[in-house]
Amino acid sequence: MSAWFREAPPPLLEDAVRIAVDFLDRTGEIDDLDEACQFLVNKVSFMIAQGQRNRLLLANRAIAAYQRYREARTIELSLVS
Repeated sequence: MSAWFREAPPPLLEDAVRIAVDFLDRTGEIDDLDEACQFLVNKVSFMIAQGQRNRLLLANRAIAAYQRYREARTIELSLVS
């Protein structure tokens, strides 16, 4: 990880995560804000590390990944109970 990640989040990361959180919050898909933010930051950081620089693409892919994660978690919880 580069040194600029250690201090403040880069604007690209911050913008993409903010877009994703705003969308997911407005659609009522966030149950736990801390968990959602951590998930989205991890996904967006990974894509940035791979070279992606388009903030809307980053946000959209993170949203889709979170929706898949949430669906899988819901199915898993319904199987347990």
